Amino acid sequence: MKHLTLGIVLAIAGVLFSIGFWEFSKAYLVTGAIGFLFIAVSILMSGSIAGPHRMRAGLEAHDFLEEKRKRKRTSIGSVLIGLPNIMIALLLYLFLN
Repeated sequence: MKHLTLGIVLAIAGVLFSIGFWEFSKAYLVTGAIGFLFIAVSILMSGSIAGPHRMRAGLEAHDFLEEKRKRKRTSIGSVLIGLPNIMIALLLYLFLN
C-alpha cells in the first residue's frame, strides 16, 4: 500500500512540477517518464533481462530463496510506484489532446 501511495504522490508531484516549469499540456510527459522509469527498474530488478553472453555461457543467476524473494518484492514495489504515474499520464494525454 505504501508503494501505491508513493506512486500517487509522485504523479501529483510530476503534474505540479510540469505546471511550474512548463505548461499543463506537457504534464503527461513528466508523469509518463516517471512511470516508465519505475517500470524499467522493475524489469531490471526482476532479473528477466539477462545479457546474451550470460545466456550463452550458461551463467544464469542461481540465487538463494531469500534473494529471490527480496528481488520479487522490489520488483512488485517498483511496478506499484510506476502504475499510477502511467495511468495519470494516459488520462492527461487523452483529455488534453
